[in-house]
Amino acid sequence: MKQILLEFKNLDNTIINLMKSGIKFSFSLIILASIILLTYDFLFTYPTIYYIGFSLFKTSLFFMAGFVIFGFAFNKIKTEIS
Repeated sequence: MKQILLEFKNLDNTIINLMKSGIKFSFSLIILASIILLTYDFLFTYPTIYYIGFSLFKTSLFFMAGFVIFGFAFNKIKTEIS
C-alpha cells in the first residue's frame, strides 16, 4: 500500500492532468447512465433502455479503471526512458 501511495505522489503533472480529465469524463458517463437507468425505473419499462444504461455504466467504470492503470503505466515508461 505504501508503494502505491509513493508512486501516486511521484506521478508527472501532465499524467495527473490526463488522469483527472479521464476520470471526470468517466464520471460524466456514469451520471448519464444513472439518468438513463432512472428513466427506465420511473418512466419507461422497456428492456432496451435498461440494457443501454447498464452497458454504459459498465463501460464508464472500465474507462475509469483504464485511465488510472494506464496513467501509472505511462509514468513508469516515462521515468524509464528519462
